[in-house]
Amino acid sequence: MKKRKWLKVSSVLLLSGFLTFGSFHALQAKAATNDFKIGEKFTISELNMGDQAYIIDYKESDVTGDNTKDKVILVGNMDVSSFFIDDLTIVVQDGKSKKYSKATYEGFCGYPSENPLFIGDFTGDKTADVMVTAATGGSGGFTNHMIASFKDNKPQVIFDEEDNEGIQIEGKFIDGFKAALTVKNINQSFTLDLNAKKDHYINSGIYDESGKLLTETEPFMGPFGFLEPAPMDINGVHTLRGSQRLVGYYNADTLSFINSVLKYEDGNWEIKELQYSTYLVKE
Repeated sequence: MKKRKWLKVSSVLLLSGFLTFGSFHALQAKAATNDFKIGEKFTISELNMGDQAYIIDYKESDVTGDNTKDKVILVGNMDVSSFFIDDLTIVVQDGKSKKYSKATYEGFCGYPSENPLFIGDFTGDKTADVMVTAATGGSGGFTNHMIASFKDNKPQVIFDEEDNEGIQIEGKFIDGFKAALTVKNINQSFTLDLNAKKDHYINSGIYDESGKLLTETEPFMGPFGFLEPAPMDINGVHTLRGSQRLVGYYNADTLSFINSVLKYEDGNWEIKELQYSTYLVKE
C-alpha cells in the first residue's frame, strides 16, 4: 500500500470562516494606540519582509529576559482576497536596544485565529516564549504551530514543522476487525477494536462477514488538529495539550482520536500523557 503524505496548502485556498474583513478591521481598531497596528503593512526595511507583509497580531511582553517589555509582532505575506498568510514570522523589537530579531520556519503558513499569539514560558528558563497557531484550511481540520524563544535576543524555533507531526502511529488492520498499532515515539504497541464499524468494512470489501481481512489496510495519522498551551504548573511552565486523528482506509474513516500532553525537556518535546479513544458505536 502506498504511503500517504499530507499535502501542503497553498495560498490559493479560500477560507472565509477564519479572518473576515470585519474581524480584521476590528482587530486593527483595537490596536490603534500601539506603534504597530494590526492590519497595516509591516515596513521595517532592514528585515526584508517584502512589500506584501502585514501585521497580523501584536503584543507587548518581556520575551528576552531583561525585565523590559518587548514588542512582539506577528507578520506575514497576506493574500487580501482570502486572508491566507504565507511566511508567518515572529518579529521582536527589544524594549531596551530597539533592535529587531525574527524567527520562523520554511513553509509556516495558514489562517491565523483572532488571537494567534500566545506568550508564556515553555522551556522553564523563566523567560516567556512565543507561540503562533494558524489553521491550514481544507477538510482535514489541521493546524500549524510554531514556538520560538527570544531569550537574550537569540531567536530559536523550539517547535517547528517536524514537531507539528505530533504522535506517530503505524500499523495495519488484522483479522477479527482489529488494528495492530505501534506508537513510534515511545515504541509501544496496542490493539484497536474496529467492531463498531464492521458492517461498513464488510460492505467496503475490507473484511468478510467472519472478520477475515480481505484488503491490506494501513491506518495513518494526521498532524495536530488541535494544540493549545495547558495551564502553567507550579513553576510557571506551560505544557502542550493536543489531539490528532487516526484514520483508516480513507480520510473520513476516523478510527480514533489520539490525545497527548507534551513537555519541553532537554531540547525535545517529551510525551507526558498519551490516550486513545475506541468507538463502541459508529454509524
